[in-house]
Amino acid sequence: MSRDLAAAPFARRLENWGNASRGAYDPVDAARVTNAWLTLHPRHREMLRMVYLWQAGREVVCRRLRIPRWPAQRFDLELAAARSALGQALAAGKPGN
Repeated sequence: MSRDLAAAPFARRLENWGNASRGAYDPVDAARVTNAWLTLHPRHREMLRMVYLWQAGREVVCRRLRIPRWPAQRFDLELAAARSALGQALAAGKPGN
């Protein structure tokens, strides 16, 4: 399954990574994502941890990371930047992706 998941859309890989402590998941791909996640800037790591591992809501994430709640796009931009950084880190560790 890990080869299939490595080729899967990025959102699906993030969901798999978030499910690592909750139930059915692909441990090989989750380990790849975790290794890439560890290389990220601390702010991006915290954002992804709260959204995918903790499944925290927008308000909680904004409060903890001191992201202005208005305009609402600020949260979306921060999350997109964190996802992009993780995607780049995964691509940089290409073998097996």
